[in-house]
Amino acid sequence: MTIKEGCAMESVRLKNGKSLFIRGARGEDAEKLTGFLNAVGGESNFLTFGKDECRISAEKERILLENKILKPPNLFLVGFVEDELICCANLSVPQGPRVFHNGEMGITVRKKYWHLGAGTAVLGELLSRARENPGLKTIRLGVYENNGRAIRLYRKFGFEYAGCLRNYFRVGEKYYDEVLMELPLRRP
Repeated sequence: MTIKEGCAMESVRLKNGKSLFIRGARGEDAEKLTGFLNAVGGESNFLTFGKDECRISAEKERILLENKILKPPNLFLVGFVEDELICCANLSVPQGPRVFHNGEMGITVRKKYWHLGAGTAVLGELLSRARENPGLKTIRLGVYENNGRAIRLYRKFGFEYAGCLRNYFRVGEKYYDEVLMELPLRRP
């Protein structure tokens, strides 16, 4: 089966000895995804939303997944430890003919699984699958300037500094720059 069908699965042993199973997301993951996003929003200030700020219903999330997010060349991976959704990574590719060679990605991991290899595993799998798209030339992302661990992870995979958006994020009364990074997959 292919990733498009949401069945290809990768198993990785985490540093705590547990097995992480990574696969393509499916429409039926919508309820777990909305719960996951509402939870992780309260675990970190490095996201664009806070706790319980994912206000999309599971049904709307399912429709969005099935009608847009899971359509090639987009990718959306989910990672489970046993039955718990602990991480996800996505790649969105714009449809315009002048920009479809670019992808924008994001990754999120539950806090109790930080520093155990989940982020490395799901990012590696996302990039491996993204490289299967010969039309994709560059993957871009944005990261909080003070998220040093994420920046190091992205650099480990070959992402390079590409720019900065000043005061892009606001958490409480404090502003943070967004560091823009890109990974050239192949030269145009």
